[in-house]
Amino acid sequence: MPSMNILGIDIGGTKTSVCIGDEKGEIRDSSRMPTGAEDGPECCIRRTVDLARDLLRKNTLGLDEVTAIGISAPGPVSLREQMMLEPPNMKGWKNVPLVKWFDAAFHRPVFMNNDANACVLAEYLFGSCRGVQNMVYLTMSTGLGAGVIANGQLIQGVTDTAGEIGHHVLDIHGPPCPCGQRGCLEIYCGGMNVAHRLRDAIVAGKIKTAILDLVGGDPEKIDFKAFAEAVRARDVFALEKWAEYIERLAQGVGTVIMFFNPEVIVMGTIAIHAGDLLLAPLRKALTQYAWKPGVDACRIVPSALGTKIGDLSAIAVALSALNPRH
Repeated sequence: MPSMNILGIDIGGTKTSVCIGDEKGEIRDSSRMPTGAEDGPECCIRRTVDLARDLLRKNTLGLDEVTAIGISAPGPVSLREQMMLEPPNMKGWKNVPLVKWFDAAFHRPVFMNNDANACVLAEYLFGSCRGVQNMVYLTMSTGLGAGVIANGQLIQGVTDTAGEIGHHVLDIHGPPCPCGQRGCLEIYCGGMNVAHRLRDAIVAGKIKTAILDLVGGDPEKIDFKAFAEAVRARDVFALEKWAEYIERLAQGVGTVIMFFNPEVIVMGTIAIHAGDLLLAPLRKALTQYAWKPGVDACRIVPSALGTKIGDLSAIAVALSALNPRH
């Protein structure tokens, strides 16, 4: 039987990628571009359609040879309405009818889900924890979300917002979150918010730190990568902020363990790059926020899918819709 040709579309706050893959998780080809979210959804989707058409032409694939299209998009989403609702990190993207627009462009079956759910499906189908019946994926990039598989089934929730752990409130008196709440986990641990909070503290306090040195002295260039590098260099300010970050992350991960009792928690981008710099202190802090048996039974690992996770997540959305047993 010939392989399927799945067109995968991974929309992110920073970048958008399209790929062609199959049911085995083999990526035939892919291409990416800056999302340009500030230009608005219609402009961005037009560029994404053009990128996808170029990729299909490059691989001499006609639309009739495309089995289905899978879309991974920032949450929250509505599968019933088949749209992105209002992602906190993409201003102006409200009630974006992704399935309708891509269906009109390609006239092929289109399926979507939020990025965290898409990622846990990719891990379940293709990752190092393939087939694990109780697992959680934490996105850990620009924002922070979770996809949950319990007893072999993706937990979607009645409003498609199950697993929105990034907007679990840790401190009702904490900093305001773009989602409208205060003190959300994502405010403390989402990559973009961490960078903003570091920048604000460094500028306001005129702090001398390796974080600033690593970005050439320009506070606007501060990012999570510079933060982690400064921690490795044992910078005093960075170490202090890292301890605060780990404590908040342990609160969030502890909640995940208590709620879902998973066998594995797979962590995305930040954990992939930080490795044991993050994982070792996180494991140590966890027993303050979750019962020891649940912590001991749960492996916490960085994703082995690495940079392929975005493409594979979009492929997994389509495959799981075509075969609901997943």
